[in-house]
Amino acid sequence: MGISTARLHPDLRGELQQFIQSVDRDLDAPSLSEYKSMRLGGSMDARERVALADDGSVIGYGQAAWHRGASAESGHWAIEIVVAPELRHLDIAKELMEALRLEAGGGETTLWTRSQHVVDAAETAGWYRQRELWEMRRALPIADLDPAFSGFEVSTFRMGVDENDWLKANSAAFAGHPENGYMTRRDLENRMAQSWFDQSGFFLAREDGRLAGSCWTKIHDDGVGEIYIIGVVPSWEGRGLGRDLVAHGLHYLGNVRHARTAMLYVEATNERAVRLYRELGFEKIRTVAAYRYPPNS
Repeated sequence: MGISTARLHPDLRGELQQFIQSVDRDLDAPSLSEYKSMRLGGSMDARERVALADDGSVIGYGQAAWHRGASAESGHWAIEIVVAPELRHLDIAKELMEALRLEAGGGETTLWTRSQHVVDAAETAGWYRQRELWEMRRALPIADLDPAFSGFEVSTFRMGVDENDWLKANSAAFAGHPENGYMTRRDLENRMAQSWFDQSGFFLAREDGRLAGSCWTKIHDDGVGEIYIIGVVPSWEGRGLGRDLVAHGLHYLGNVRHARTAMLYVEATNERAVRLYRELGFEKIRTVAAYRYPPNS
């Protein structure tokens, strides 16, 4: 089979959507992260390439998206790759990731994947394994959740009112984090514009009127509930607020939205958070790996 890679032509977007959906069904899981999926329609800036068979059909897809750093100029490019399951023995992933890396300028680049064939391609090409996220899950509902929220007032997010306070608190909670630490108003509004957004499942905890932490939940199309973003401002850490917020979110997902499974992502090296989630009954089900290029960056 002859294979070529090229920049994504707008005429192929319909076929690309069908290709991604087909791979999702095969994996029984999303093949792209939410950040990349929001850019599939071409409405947001991203570098996109496809792998094409002899007949012009789409057999692979790669996307590089910019993750902002402390300023608009700082940050890094993040790549994800999707390849037709029956063709993963070929070098499609390697060709797509190298083409996107060069198209993004050849600088500091991260590759995210949960697929072994992409892992193999990255390691063969000299990428360095830098981080791991664990996807953890547990059954819902939970009978014995009892968040205390001692000294805190809990409310739901108010669109048009709470955006700036939340962005400031989120930046403090995730200071230095390469993805969540530099979320902008535009990033927040893009997420609020998604069909899954539910402000009733977006909880804010305040003390004396100051935002101390939050738990943002999400229901996926398959009915799985997610602890989407959970954060506590450092000056309020150590008071059990994080656990109470997660418990509150799990109660909402299981008892209000009637989800039967809860999921979340956590940095594998965040021992404190991993311990908390295990105490709440979560178990690791898969790893999402991040590779960095160049290796010494």
